Amino acid sequence: PKTAFTTLCGFMPTLLKDICDIAINELVPIVGTMMTNKESPDTICNTLGMCKAETAVCRLFPTKLSSHKLRPASIHTTESDDEAFTRNVNLLREKIGHPVPSAENLRAFNICTIIPGVCNMEKHLPFSDTDGDKFSTEATLRGSNWRGKDCNDLDATVYPGRQTTADPREATTDANCNGISGTDSATGKTYEELYCAGSKPMGVAVLGDSATAHFRIPPDLFRVAKMDTATWSGLLPFLTNEADWPMLSWGTGHANASQYAPHVTGPMTSIYSLLNERNRCNHRDFQNLGVNGARVKALVEWVNLLARGAADKPIATVFSMVGNDVCNGHHTFDTMTTPQEYYTALYDAVMAADAKLPAGSSVTIVPLVDGRILYDTMHARFHPLGELNQDVTYTDFYNYLNCLEVSPCWGWMNSNETVRNTTYQISTSLNAQIPKVIADTKSLIHNIQVVFAGNLFNEALNLSLIHI
Repeated sequence: PKTAFTTLCGFMPTLLKDICDIAINELVPIVGTMMTNKESPDTICNTLGMCKAETAVCRLFPTKLSSHKLRPASIHTTESDDEAFTRNVNLLREKIGHPVPSAENLRAFNICTIIPGVCNMEKHLPFSDTDGDKFSTEATLRGSNWRGKDCNDLDATVYPGRQTTADPREATTDANCNGISGTDSATGKTYEELYCAGSKPMGVAVLGDSATAHFRIPPDLFRVAKMDTATWSGLLPFLTNEADWPMLSWGTGHANASQYAPHVTGPMTSIYSLLNERNRCNHRDFQNLGVNGARVKALVEWVNLLARGAADKPIATVFSMVGNDVCNGHHTFDTMTTPQEYYTALYDAVMAADAKLPAGSSVTIVPLVDGRILYDTMHARFHPLGELNQDVTYTDFYNYLNCLEVSPCWGWMNSNETVRNTTYQISTSLNAQIPKVIADTKSLIHNIQVVFAGNLFNEALNLSLIHI
């Protein structure tokens, strides 16, 4: 087993390999013995106390009831599956001692001390930003993968989206990072003024949840046959981007997907890429404030985190909280956002946007999606963890996360149809507040136009099923 773990660690980038080696030294002496005895992954995880405290009843993989370990002849055959599993785990815990010191050491291990900045992103601003203008020259850790790349990180007056058509510095300096500078000798005008002044340039900002940030865990990370250096080489930027891919997102995607092979394939199109194609003066003018787990109440704070002022170029802003107000880690309806809470938070966000953004900007509000499509589409498919033996479906995976009480989306990722339908009803009641907010703020706003996106995302999701 240690050789196998060492091989796995060898696939990882240097920094993560060191962390993996620490885990091996802590756990292999115990885990290796259990693996040699062909204990199941569920048994090992529960024995170490790393799955469900002391209960030992959450299992992802099927239990082989004929196993001698689980049900020896001395045990009455009326013993339930959970009882047999729990008994085996308790016997192993007695044998190796519980709690397992090495498991406790691993739980106490702090990755934040190994990868600076990875756990310090609460403000959702670039970790590396010398001049404090909210733009960075580094890609990850909320850098240029998330916001247009800063072309001078030593000057806070140089940043993407700055209105510079009348700035004399444009004769020699690209003061808004769109790649345009210099002076036309025939007219004496700067190229910025000549090409951009009448072109109505506009940036784009998307404020939302994991769908906005383009959260995605590559399936190959869980496939044994795909575990190699190529698969694991991008693990560090994956982690420092919070398991998100904003550079490939629907809102601010700007990268060529081929550079992220083998994890990503196919074309990339985004609101930003289309705006940039239409008008090159929009180059680098994008901001992605998508955060995994975010709810509508965060919008006001994030509006104020936008790097935009009244003197800058107009910006097309999208509020896209499509799930977490009903889809979150709490396993109860009581913690879902209420219609009044949703209305108040959205109203305040619209007013904050009008106060902050330049005249001529817009805010498009995207409603919560009908997340029932997730279970309806995926429940019978095999999860990557179960593809090898075809023994774990997405239904099994969802039920396992709910058993552990760690599901990120109890309302939608649930085999209970009543729960899914009730979640849909609650989301519908929240979406009903959007037209009310637009109507109630219409006479109060001056700088922005507010638009309701309707069921655009639901229609796009349903259309995508045709190609699956």
